[in-house]
Amino acid sequence: MIDAYLDESGIHKGAKVCLIAGYYGGSGEMKRLEAAWNKTLADFKFPKKDFHAKDLLKLRDAQPMLEALAKVAGGQRKIYPIAFGIVVDDFMSFSHDERRFLTGATLMTSGKLATSGCPSKPYFVPFLRIVRMVCDHAPIGGKAHFYFGLGRPFAEYALAMFNQIKSQDKTLAHSTWASRDRLGDPAFPSAEETAALQAADLLVHSVYLHMTERIEEGDSGDFTEMPTGIARLCVANADPHELVYLDKSCLQNMIDKAKSLCRVWLPA
Repeated sequence: MIDAYLDESGIHKGAKVCLIAGYYGGSGEMKRLEAAWNKTLADFKFPKKDFHAKDLLKLRDAQPMLEALAKVAGGQRKIYPIAFGIVVDDFMSFSHDERRFLTGATLMTSGKLATSGCPSKPYFVPFLRIVRMVCDHAPIGGKAHFYFGLGRPFAEYALAMFNQIKSQDKTLAHSTWASRDRLGDPAFPSAEETAALQAADLLVHSVYLHMTERIEEGDSGDFTEMPTGIARLCVANADPHELVYLDKSCLQNMIDKAKSLCRVWLPA
């Protein structure tokens, strides 16, 4: 079994990027992370229920504690960070049907889309990609279970998407996802009580700041430089292929690959 704890950033109106990120590993490893995280908070005499990375990252006095926590999260040998971001303007430049497909609409071999997707919410592109990649790491015959720090509307949509994936006909055009049967169940525990979700919170917001800075500096086409500071500590144990951003060319490649599996494609 694999457990993945994931959080999001950049779903608010006007965000330049949106991102989902977190950590995955065996349940025993996650328990060790929780113990180390809780001990670090206790060492700094910081109440666990008050941990909100978005606010703390703005405070200079909080930096020593955040650095210590980032080392705890990023330094676990068998716990792995994963992050998928998307450039919002690039996503919105695609047609309505293309955005439906990118956000989970069921693609038939005829090229028609059988379900609605969520074309106004770019967040669900990295959502789908990260779920798939975590499942790829689950052993054959095993399951990957997911824990999200999401608000209620997204929790409901995530549940619907999990159900849709599990019920999809494997003969559909985009059913090349070999590890789909390893998809476990989603859950939505309280971040105030869940150390691994707090670690995901720190990761996602520190990487979000990095991505936003790159765009503001005119580097929206190049995220290949590793982040610095707390974000770098959070991803110390990362596979570079699991720190991904999706720009227009990446999204176009996803659409082109799907079209190649279909007889026709709905007009843009």
